Amino acid sequence: MNFKIIHLPTNQGHGVARRKSLETCSHGLVALMDADDISVPNRFEKQLRVFMINPKVDIVGGQIAEFNDDPASPTGMRRVPLTDEELKKYLKKRCPFNQVSVMFKKETVEKAGGYQDWYCNEDYYLWARMALKGAKFANVPDTLVNVRTGNGMSARRGGWQYFKSETALQVFLWANNLIGWPRLVYNVLLRLGGEVLLPNSLRAYAYKLLRKSPAPLEGIAAPLKTTGTDYPPFSVAMCVYGKDNPAHLKIALESVINQTVPPAEIVIVADGPLTVQLQQVLTLFQHRSA
Repeated sequence: MNFKIIHLPTNQGHGVARRKSLETCSHGLVALMDADDISVPNRFEKQLRVFMINPKVDIVGGQIAEFNDDPASPTGMRRVPLTDEELKKYLKKRCPFNQVSVMFKKETVEKAGGYQDWYCNEDYYLWARMALKGAKFANVPDTLVNVRTGNGMSARRGGWQYFKSETALQVFLWANNLIGWPRLVYNVLLRLGGEVLLPNSLRAYAYKLLRKSPAPLEGIAAPLKTTGTDYPPFSVAMCVYGKDNPAHLKIALESVINQTVPPAEIVIVADGPLTVQLQQVLTLFQHRSA
């Protein structure tokens, strides 16, 4: 397994860091992973099966379970639709993928312009551009990633800057005929109420109501009769930041390596200076993969 680390001397932001990681990936399929989340052990196997069953699919995501401290005690789930038709329809009102769960064809992402800066919405912006290019979408109904949200998630998804970013994205959808005027007005007013007018305490309550029960979901298609050597090689791209928790990073990397179908390559982009402890974790895994 190749383990590549790219250091950016100053913080460039999510869009630039994601783009740099994809540029460095050697394989045609790339899975995303965040530095404080935990992939389930057969996450990649499930996604690779979808690509093998339907080669026309360009991106495969899944459901996520959210937790504060203990992944065994999820606080909720963010469930998203499954089929291309359902996802294109869902895109008109909300982000259709859980970004930390996706695996996609690198070529298709690059044809859509790749990751670009867009405050807190670089992923939604990318999915919209991929839809405009005719990319085929899919999600599996299974939980693929346990996502560490913390208690401040609702506060981070509010405020004028966040609202302005979301509004500009809705205008982009309208300008490219992905939504009409009525949907534009409805989406903007809904976000104004939830992201600006509601105080943090009420926003946290509303956020909790939007999340589904953490009950388990059914799996998708019957497994293919394949062995580990039959799966195509793929890369995992991860961005690490100076404020990340070293213990969480170690757990995240372990969850990527200890898969039923592990990646051929892990690409880490250190977006700005890292703490000594974070660098030590990266060095440990780099030595293990050598």
